[in-house]
Amino acid sequence: MNTPLKFDQDKRPDFQFERSDHRAHYDDLTAQALASIARHKGLIISMVAFVLALACFIIPILPRKYSAEGLIYPNLFSREQGKRDQEKLVALASVDAAAIVTGEARLIRSDAFLRAVAKRLGPEATKSPSWTTQNLDWVRATLLPETRNHSPFDRRVAMLRNKVAVMNDTRSYLISISFTATSPDEAARVVNAFLVQYLRDKAIQRGLDRVAGADAELQQQLAVYGDKHPKALHAAAELDAARAALETMLKPQEGDQSEIAGDQSVRLAVPNQTPTSPNGFAILGLSFFSALLAGIALAIRLDRREARRTTVVYQTQPQ
Repeated sequence: MNTPLKFDQDKRPDFQFERSDHRAHYDDLTAQALASIARHKGLIISMVAFVLALACFIIPILPRKYSAEGLIYPNLFSREQGKRDQEKLVALASVDAAAIVTGEARLIRSDAFLRAVAKRLGPEATKSPSWTTQNLDWVRATLLPETRNHSPFDRRVAMLRNKVAVMNDTRSYLISISFTATSPDEAARVVNAFLVQYLRDKAIQRGLDRVAGADAELQQQLAVYGDKHPKALHAAAELDAARAALETMLKPQEGDQSEIAGDQSVRLAVPNQTPTSPNGFAILGLSFFSALLAGIALAIRLDRREARRTTVVYQTQPQ
């Protein structure tokens, strides 16, 4: 039979833990650090002054970057001809409008769209690569074959894919396209090429829809009245006009940007002469704090080394 264990509440073991006082240790470290700063303040000030002077010399040499931004207002409604030639607004889809805006943004980011924009921008003015650049490209293509570009056109498409930012705001149904380049005109030109290509694709899609609608109307009139009826002849003329307009849209055009300047669905980018980078105040601030921390660390290290050396010399002296 097992005997139950009994614990005496009055004779509990009294364990006492020795508590270490870390506050005195950290106070001592803080006092030593402040003493090192006061002792080597000349060194710290000299280091900060040197780094700030170096930053002031480098900032004007850094290349300037300019950004441009264009806006797209996706059309969520279509205009259809009603009775008595009155236009009415019809929703493009029965889904949420945010899904339409997201789809338009994905269309702009697609490879087919990027290639069309690259063709619109034309060939890139490239310089003959140097020996160092060729070797670096060979090493990069060997180690990272997925980053290899086989032609200048592929490099232009890769540049657009990596540097052009396409952001869509689902609350305001707005698409923003921004690009940063070494000149404001180049940045605005790339952004406007995206906007022009977007409007051109939409115009071609509307033309295809008109052709499909005119063809369906012609087939209906032929089935009801025959090919000699005036309504059938009018539908055939409408189909020919829609096809002619579509062929005109498919031809490459040069003055697209001037023609869409008054389009309310886009906001063309304007060259901004104010550089977005480098940020001189941020560079000076980072330089100041970095030099200050480096100077303080160096002062504390010098004092610790001196204290260690003094201790070693004192211990080696004969008693």
